[in-house]
Amino acid sequence: MVPPRPPDRGRPGGLVGPGSEEEQAEVARLVTRLVFGGAVALSGLVAAACGPDGGVRAVFTAESGAMAVLSVTVSDRCPPLPPQRVAAWRARVDDTPGHEVLLFPGTGLARYDSLIGPLPAGRHTVELTASDLWKPVACVAVQRLEVTVHRAGTLKHEVYRHAPVLELRADTIGEQTDLPLYAYAERDVAAAGSTWRYTVVFSNEDGGTPTRALLARWGRTTDIEQVYEVSVSANRMTREVFQGPDHVTRAFAGRRQGEAPVLLVATLNNMVIDRGRGLAAVRPVPALVDLRQATRESTMDARPWVYRLMEHERAAEGRIAADAPMDEQWPRVAPDLLSHVYFEARLRLTRAVAVAWVRDRAGRRFWSHYGRLPLAIDRDGWVRSAVAVGADPLTSVAEVGWACLAAPDAGPGGSCEIEASRAFVLTAAYRPGANFVVPGRFVLKAGEERGLEGVPAGGL
Repeated sequence: MVPPRPPDRGRPGGLVGPGSEEEQAEVARLVTRLVFGGAVALSGLVAAACGPDGGVRAVFTAESGAMAVLSVTVSDRCPPLPPQRVAAWRARVDDTPGHEVLLFPGTGLARYDSLIGPLPAGRHTVELTASDLWKPVACVAVQRLEVTVHRAGTLKHEVYRHAPVLELRADTIGEQTDLPLYAYAERDVAAAGSTWRYTVVFSNEDGGTPTRALLARWGRTTDIEQVYEVSVSANRMTREVFQGPDHVTRAFAGRRQGEAPVLLVATLNNMVIDRGRGLAAVRPVPALVDLRQATRESTMDARPWVYRLMEHERAAEGRIAADAPMDEQWPRVAPDLLSHVYFEARLRLTRAVAVAWVRDRAGRRFWSHYGRLPLAIDRDGWVRSAVAVGADPLTSVAEVGWACLAAPDAGPGGSCEIEASRAFVLTAAYRPGANFVVPGRFVLKAGEERGLEGVPAGGL
């Protein structure tokens, strides 16, 4: 185990090594003054030391009902294609059973966050030990811990106190598939109160939508699932539901940790239930986002490591193929992520479906739906799609655009209102590249298409 480095005495809440009780008390008093002096959130870690079992132990203080974020700083020396794509450490606060903190070797991530709380007032101990549910990964080492405490009444406390505790599907524990990568929350504010929606992004789904359809209709192979929604008025929960099997919304009536629901991932496409118990739980820290003018997939762009990880999972499961025969295996494979052009737009469809297209410099046309209508986009709102073009797609692109097609069994008069906002490719490092089209809004009749104007020096 790598011992924590000495604290910066000029920074409140820095790490304190296993020094004297006087040193720890001095920092505890400073933290207490900051907490009760009105600080909304701070690093409340007041002591850290290596435990006898090779874990890391820390002490912090909190007010009654506070939520906290445990931040684990690691050294990741793993290669980009690691021998194992996940490692796990178990976080325990005081005498609670604890939960898993999943690490993703080879992604280059230096910090992993996990929720703890709600907490009673006083002094608490958090301990991080290697989980016995996943194989250890030697090229990832924990370097330090920090705890940021959020008092009741602050915005982040509001976000965190309802964030679901997610118990993992049994066949994913100890494995490297369908991993919960991160979470985000959305908030709707009305006169009667607030509604919070919580979404978890998984590395893939072992059942449900095939790979090629995921890329054509959603522009990714991660699985993005809204798992829980709660309405709050006058500090009381007035309605709470979760997304159960078959995407059916159900009223929540299960266990809680504080005010947070405990949900169990129960299906191969990562739907949840409010009954039963899992052998391992995670508590991702939801980022508060506003997606009124953006796609759900855009949350991945702030975490580009997700693209590399989802591609590694596809490779391990044999779901990458540049040229696949049109047989029963064709839907479950697709070309690699670097060979695609990605499109984003807001759609309003009337008896129609929409598809994206690319024309290369040789005059060839490539379509997001591969000429198959079931792979076209048939929903309104902000969407992402991907068109497989081949190696080095940006330099081969001559023109890109959108097309409107009549929906299956639709009558005449179909149309697509398209607000095209973005087109990009992934770099060799699996990072989203710059937008190379000028945003524009237009209406197409079924059977019509429109090319997009390229930005200067954008590759078109």
